[in-house]
Amino acid sequence: MPYLVINKKMNKYYILILFLLLPFFSLAQKNNELLDWAATATQEKDYQAACYYYQEYIKQSDSLKTYVYSLYSNALRLSYLYVEAEEMFEKSIRLDKKNEFPENYFLLALTKKNLAKYEEAIELLKKYKNFQLKDNSLYAKRLSIEMEACLKAKDIINDTLAVFIEQLESKINTPYSEFNAIQLSDTAIYYSAIHPITTNHNVRVIENFYLSMIYMSYFEVSGFSAPKPISKKINNSKYHNANFCFNKNKDKLYFSRTQNHKKTSIWVSELKKHKWQTPKQLPAPVNVKEYNNTQPHIVRIDEDTDILYFVSDRLGGMGEMDIWYVIIHKGQFGEAINLGSNINTPGNEITPFYYPPTQTLYFSSDWHQGLGGYDIFKAKGAMSAWQNPENLGFPFNSPANDIYFTINEVDTDGYFSSNRKEAYSITNATCCNDIFSYEWIKKEKKYQIDTIFAKDTLSIPFLLTEILPINLYFHNDEPNPKTMDTTTQKNYKQTLDEYVVLQNLYRNEYAMGLDESEKEKAIAQIDDFFNSYVLKGYDLLEKFTSLLLKDLENGKSVNITVSGFASPLFSDAYNRNLSLRRIESLRNYLKEYQHGVFIPYMNKSNKNQLHIINVPKGKTMAKEYVSDNPNDKRNSIYSMAAALERRIQIVGYEEDTLYKNHEIAFAYPDTVLNFYPTSDITHYVKYIQIKNLDKDTVKIEGIFTDSKQIELQTENNILAPNTSTFIKISFTERVFRHTSSPLLHIHLKTSTKTKELTLKCVFNN
Repeated sequence: MPYLVINKKMNKYYILILFLLLPFFSLAQKNNELLDWAATATQEKDYQAACYYYQEYIKQSDSLKTYVYSLYSNALRLSYLYVEAEEMFEKSIRLDKKNEFPENYFLLALTKKNLAKYEEAIELLKKYKNFQLKDNSLYAKRLSIEMEACLKAKDIINDTLAVFIEQLESKINTPYSEFNAIQLSDTAIYYSAIHPITTNHNVRVIENFYLSMIYMSYFEVSGFSAPKPISKKINNSKYHNANFCFNKNKDKLYFSRTQNHKKTSIWVSELKKHKWQTPKQLPAPVNVKEYNNTQPHIVRIDEDTDILYFVSDRLGGMGEMDIWYVIIHKGQFGEAINLGSNINTPGNEITPFYYPPTQTLYFSSDWHQGLGGYDIFKAKGAMSAWQNPENLGFPFNSPANDIYFTINEVDTDGYFSSNRKEAYSITNATCCNDIFSYEWIKKEKKYQIDTIFAKDTLSIPFLLTEILPINLYFHNDEPNPKTMDTTTQKNYKQTLDEYVVLQNLYRNEYAMGLDESEKEKAIAQIDDFFNSYVLKGYDLLEKFTSLLLKDLENGKSVNITVSGFASPLFSDAYNRNLSLRRIESLRNYLKEYQHGVFIPYMNKSNKNQLHIINVPKGKTMAKEYVSDNPNDKRNSIYSMAAALERRIQIVGYEEDTLYKNHEIAFAYPDTVLNFYPTSDITHYVKYIQIKNLDKDTVKIEGIFTDSKQIELQTENNILAPNTSTFIKISFTERVFRHTSSPLLHIHLKTSTKTKELTLKCVFNN
């Protein structure tokens, strides 16, 4: 019974009386009475009863009156019977030939929104807009909000939060309504529920009488214990009792109480000698007669002061149900104050929960931009000073109603209630609320960090200290076996591809003849060699080649020293020539890199040049334990020890010249900044080097960018002539969701002027 979750009142005895008296009425009188009772039920906000009356009227009168279908449709919507409401609204619109009830377009749009049919909802809202040019109703005021909410809905859903949500087990959740869950330490959960307490076997129209009560269940190894109602002094069967909260010391329980069709009020019971005492109704200004006062939430300020947040439809509010607060100082209740227009709207704001550690109010609203009916929102502040609310996001919020958000005392996880499709229900997927737990997925921050140097200040030798020496491995007697040649046409990438294909051969040969346990070790050793040595060496070569190219493009000449090694199967002379062929394959790799980009630098006529210095070596450098027996192929060819010797090694890197460009005051990277978002990276950091090329010292007095999602910091704000510093650019993965290929404008404010650095950022999705 989802409406009761909010309003806590239900009494359908008069439906039973109606059913018993129907035979005594004339048909016309009976039909008029049905419409009157439907109107009364709607006014009482007992929408399920109203649905029954309208349905009976339509059956018995065979009516096609548009206004009746319109009222029936909206009663279905307010009963959260969205599928049925959608069908009836569409029928109402078809019957309304003269467009006398344009609000049906708006209400059908809300129903479509509850069914996650956002595009259809937008089209209906557009039609409604054409009808209500002079309309000052709440629907008209809400139109732009709902239009924007539907447009943003898919983005909110796609921006899924890192949280695990689970429906509580069937011991807690039933086909009826459960809501308002609060966990006490790690021992128990308390919650409200509306369950049937009697069954009428004689009357089919009304099978059950429902009552809301407060329950508790202990945490056990196997799950929850069987729930039990708490003290009968609180769960008095004459009333609906729900919407509770505990004070800081857990010795007071505040809750809502409703009797029949009377207004709801807030009560408190004290715990003395482990027993709950007879509750007392809170005084004015908390409870105001003739108005609903419900959903209390109390927050400790200090030893003498509490703030009681609650919900009321009293005069002086912003709309229907508003959130209010009173200050309780030494037991005395202050004035009731509305939270203000940042929180409260012309609609309904309900189920407040305040979390002191972050000074954040959580509440639900059917007016602020959301995914469905009621969405959960959060806003920082206190009492009547609040920031603008933010939608809590998906999957907390759904196209249905999401309410009663709470946070546990022992961690940052908690509970909320929803009538989303996963909820258990009696007859309809969205008729009743269930309790859902949520647990934040502890997402470890993982950083992708790069350093990009200014065009004329790139220090490649410094960067290479972490990756040199680089070992590049070869198969036995490759390339060009059984020859004394010192050159080859192959490049290193070709020899590598041919080598990797032989991995299974190495596994079989090295494991041959071994027992199972030793065989597994041998295979693992070969796999480790190919992954951790052969392929890793090529990865390092690619990084090395990229840095080398940048160095040459910045006007430097570079000398690379490469040593060659071989296994001891052949003579020293043969191995020296083999090493030269292997070094030549590296030279060929550089010549063919990016369609020959290095060839000009290998030309002697070029101003800055690339030199590769060969240092071939023979078997004298091989380890003593490496076999040199050609008949023992297992150990001389396929063993890891032998394979490790068949390599060349980039061991040296020297720069000869440096050309400087003094045309601008700052030197900075002019290359594209590439970003590669991945599922495990949460934060990105780029260090951008800038250099002062001016003759005077420059003081950077400020640094900023146009994007609010990017943080900038400088390592050093005072730059002497010809000195450098770094700009740290930081942002999270969320930037990728809203940006394609922007220009990043970084503004450096100095004592004399502001310099703009423009960097192109490409987000490679």
